[in-house]
Amino acid sequence: MEKTTRRKFLLSFLGALGLGGVTVWLKKNDILRWILQKTNNEGLKVSAAPKLADDFCVLTSSQVEGPFFIASPIRSSVKEDRKGKEMNLKIQILRMPECVPIAGAFVELWQCDAEGIYSGYPEEIGHDPWKTLRLIGVSGESVEPLNEARFLRGAQETDANGHVEFNTLFPGWYEPRAPHIHFKVLIDEEECLTSQFYFDSEFCNRIHLHEEPYKIYGECPYNLQNDIAISDHLEAEGLILNPKWSDNLPLEASAKVGIKRPV
Repeated sequence: MEKTTRRKFLLSFLGALGLGGVTVWLKKNDILRWILQKTNNEGLKVSAAPKLADDFCVLTSSQVEGPFFIASPIRSSVKEDRKGKEMNLKIQILRMPECVPIAGAFVELWQCDAEGIYSGYPEEIGHDPWKTLRLIGVSGESVEPLNEARFLRGAQETDANGHVEFNTLFPGWYEPRAPHIHFKVLIDEEECLTSQFYFDSEFCNRIHLHEEPYKIYGECPYNLQNDIAISDHLEAEGLILNPKWSDNLPLEASAKVGIKRPV
């Protein structure tokens, strides 16, 4: 099946509206959701992020920034009042190809909460694809924040060993994305990498189907194979996180992020 682009799915949706009239309009979310799930990321190259304990590193693939980036406050704990499965995420920034730690780099992180809500934006768009489309458009370019909330956003400077650590939550999901965490790396105020961490669908289901408040929305219908944002960036090497599970303690996740430092 040919890979579906944003332009193609939008044109298909508008065509469906024209053919179906009022009935289609009343079911616009169902139809748009159906079209979105027809995305086919054929040729996707994806691999796990090396953990801090691993003796190797990789050049981490870039991914789109997305529409919901806001400059983050400097802090390691980003949960604020959000509820969900806590996760400690440790990241090491390395210069490639030497795999040498980079001190003094800034790592910014942003993500949705357990119910698919991004701070700074309307809560109702998370599971209403039509409202999401109206807000961000078909291009998915950056949208100015609409409120002052800033939960699940933070930035840290790497230490002498290239390390930062965030106390966050396992992400929920929203239309039309697979669960993910955004991050970017800056050195001397120059952006060196913008990307996203992803998760195995089975691990996501373990949380989304059984933990509060994730199970309000249950299993995510989107994955790496039909995620429309990935359709334009099929190189996803070093981006799958494999957190260590604990029933009573926060999840533990780590990743080595390899970048080409600017000269």
